Amino acid sequence: MKETLQIIGKYTVESSSGWKVEIPSFDVLIYEEEGKSIRLALEDRPDAQGELEWIIYTPEAWRWNERKDEILTQGKITEVLNRIELAFWKLDLKIKEIV
Repeated sequence: MKETLQIIGKYTVESSSGWKVEIPSFDVLIYEEEGKSIRLALEDRPDAQGELEWIIYTPEAWRWNERKDEILTQGKITEVLNRIELAFWKLDLKIKEIV
């Protein structure tokens, strides 16, 4: 089955495979899957033309918010970041950098 993405509301993307990226405010991003979530800090900055570019700040220790003892593997972190990039593309939002 091919994965499809759907925009829900103004700043939420939901995948047919069960994950979701939501931007509830301009300083936080929430990634969710299988009843677990992780919050990342955001910052928006205009580029030279005045268009917003986003900086995504990754946590020092990648842990699910609900399960502080469960650390994400490097492979899972890469998967989450790829999905976030895909969601930003779907929302037509430009990522300046992920730090």
